[in-house]
Amino acid sequence: MTKRRIRTKRILMGLGILCLLAIVIIMSFSGKRRGPMLNSTLGESYQNSLALEQEWPDYGIGDPYVMRYNGLYYLYCSTKDFRVGIKAWSSSDLIHWKYEGLVTDEPLTEGAYAPEVVYWNGFFYMYTSPAGKGHYVLRSESPIGPFTIQTGNLGLSIDGSVFIDDDGKWYFTHASDKGIIGHEMPDPYTMTAEKTLNAYLGHWTEGSMIIKRDGKYFITYTGNHVFSKGYRINYAVATDSPIGTYKVMENNPIVISTKQNFNGLGHSSSVIGPNLDAYYMFYHNLIGHSKEGPPVRMLNMDRIVFNGEKMGVLGDGTHFPQPVPRMPDFYDGVNKPLEKGLWDVRVKADETKWLSSKSTDKNRFTAEFNFRMNMENTREGEASFEIIFSYTDDNHFNSVRVDPVLRSISLLEMKDGKKNQIAIAELPQSMDFAKLHTIRVESDVRSTKIYFDQMNKLTVTDITAKSGKIGYAYRNVKPTLEFTAFSNEADGSSDFETAKPVPGSIEAVHYMAGKDQGFHVGHPVKGSVMREDDGVPIQSSEDGSNAVNMMGKGDWLAYRINVESDGIYGFDAMLKEDGNDNVVELQVDGKPQRFVLDDSQSEGNLWVKKHLGQIKLTQGEHILTVKLVKGKLNYRFLDIYRVTELPTEKLSNMFNQILPEDMYGKWVKHEEGYAVQTEGSDAKMYAGSDEWTDYRVEVDLKSTADSIEEAGLLFRVTNESEFPEQVRDSFMGYQLTFRNGRMILKKMNYDQDEVDSAPISFATGSIVHIAVDVNGATMKVYVNDSKQPALEWTDANAWMHGKIGIRSASPSWLFTNLSLVRR
Repeated sequence: MTKRRIRTKRILMGLGILCLLAIVIIMSFSGKRRGPMLNSTLGESYQNSLALEQEWPDYGIGDPYVMRYNGLYYLYCSTKDFRVGIKAWSSSDLIHWKYEGLVTDEPLTEGAYAPEVVYWNGFFYMYTSPAGKGHYVLRSESPIGPFTIQTGNLGLSIDGSVFIDDDGKWYFTHASDKGIIGHEMPDPYTMTAEKTLNAYLGHWTEGSMIIKRDGKYFITYTGNHVFSKGYRINYAVATDSPIGTYKVMENNPIVISTKQNFNGLGHSSSVIGPNLDAYYMFYHNLIGHSKEGPPVRMLNMDRIVFNGEKMGVLGDGTHFPQPVPRMPDFYDGVNKPLEKGLWDVRVKADETKWLSSKSTDKNRFTAEFNFRMNMENTREGEASFEIIFSYTDDNHFNSVRVDPVLRSISLLEMKDGKKNQIAIAELPQSMDFAKLHTIRVESDVRSTKIYFDQMNKLTVTDITAKSGKIGYAYRNVKPTLEFTAFSNEADGSSDFETAKPVPGSIEAVHYMAGKDQGFHVGHPVKGSVMREDDGVPIQSSEDGSNAVNMMGKGDWLAYRINVESDGIYGFDAMLKEDGNDNVVELQVDGKPQRFVLDDSQSEGNLWVKKHLGQIKLTQGEHILTVKLVKGKLNYRFLDIYRVTELPTEKLSNMFNQILPEDMYGKWVKHEEGYAVQTEGSDAKMYAGSDEWTDYRVEVDLKSTADSIEEAGLLFRVTNESEFPEQVRDSFMGYQLTFRNGRMILKKMNYDQDEVDSAPISFATGSIVHIAVDVNGATMKVYVNDSKQPALEWTDANAWMHGKIGIRSASPSWLFTNLSLVRR
């Protein structure tokens, strides 16, 4: 059995159940309903990190890759150094994993790095780079092997990954020190000329994978070194090609944690969840060094959500209980034949029809059909095989017909007893229909999409979601019907109901479903870019995501949240200012707090992150409601994070609070402060808490000699790390840099972006007093006793909390009197 942290929250009986499940109507000050109360619990949950049976001893699960095939998931991981073979596990729910043994024992697989497996037309192709010395391709007719070697050494570094596009073309990506490299593949064993993609983390970049959703290519990638606490996952999005023009999005990194007990998060794979709609990311975290030297790692899983071109991992990598993945609303054939008791099986003349015992929802659904076809005595026009959906009776249903002779699929509509062809698509001519193939149907109020073996072959607006049964209809063929399922979710709709981890971010458009349960709009609008039936004003935003523009007094949206621990939490919103003072009410389980959103910009119509306020939260699941009280609220997302209140008195001598583990590089302690030991080095030290928000940090800086090297005052720092083989700017936050008579404000995100600068004079041997006020998204820098800021800048997407610190690359810079006071 899988060793896991699984707990089931039992629903209390008797009077307790009434408390948990009652729908309580709370009245606001105006006497109107505020919003929904909590009416469910987290239910069965899991917690990262996950321990599996038969992991490599003193090595664990590193570089996890999860593939889905015929209703089951298969997990592969790197092989411990100097060991032969590749291990695999299987699961139907992503939680309970069964060890399947070694899927290959080829001697060449000694120390196999990052094996990945793709299924195509009856064969499973494995790509791995044993001991990091170039790639080989192995092949099998089963996901659990045996895999046998098919090629010589193809080279191409490490961490190879394959993506198959809708047209059946193959692509290969792999790691390099200049970013992820992409290749076209004319066949499963050949890679053409390389192309460097815009997927680079400033140093060694590895662990790439591409998925496609709504016509957009999302590539994830990791850097820089497996032994760094700052190992992290970024993503980029393209619309032209899997190896085309990628845009790096602003919400990177999407997975990072440098905490002592949870760090080194990276090398991910992404897979669609059991409910056929949600996506999950698997990655490892670092435990330490094994006795033999290689890293010891553990398996983790977190929920992915999407909003237009924006992709996010809930919680940025969680380490507290999360809801387990949901199963389909109807499913059969998981590792066994279809169970006739779940189907209405009709045999009439030469036609056989299977119809599910349950019906899909009328507004949206996703259905999946897995099958093999017996092609004996099959000739064009004599045989027929169709998958069925939205079936109400023999005269009203939709279907997809597979023509193995013409190598095509066609979408059909049976209406009032007349069957019409709506669309047709060609399939690759190499398709062997005796092998397992998959048809997937995604249908909602806007369109219906048909996928064949994960390739989107048809998208039509003539047919939209209708309630009905799913099934099969065939004549003159003897198919093998395998995993078949449907879920009443489509196009990411399950993102709306899932509990959002706190701390974390919540997309504005991911409010719960149901009028007066998940949203209330006094005057519904038409023409929203998504969720149009709700009447909530949703518009495309400049960053490629979608935003909500609430305009009616009393309108509200509700979100399900899952709070890590009791405490005070800060709430920020990325909103578009309109020059007015707007009023917003935040409710947690119906308890309200109001916040005035004063306009901080001299010019309106700017997107800027605003601090709404602070609220005390308790551990567990809650309903968070955002209600418009006055004016307008046009917002993209909420950021929620834990805060620690600073004392009212000034914190002097902050150097005395710095722990040895928070000092990086070679510092020399002087009687009055600190300087680095060696010219040209890069040393940093940090003080305080990630949970500090608004403050004034001060330091005295003395230049003892001329130097071309920099010094820096750091503030709002989080996720700091230090490792020789990674980028030097290894933290997130801000750095006020002093160099060559100027002070330069930089925004840091494991790289640096110079955002503003101003002149400053340092006379050798003199002391300059520097003070930085950080209040919300605005930073002001004061020099000596000046009452006017020498530099002022507002960050539209600000880091809103974090530590303070100093940085230096020369002994000629002496830091003294580091202090802090609450704003």
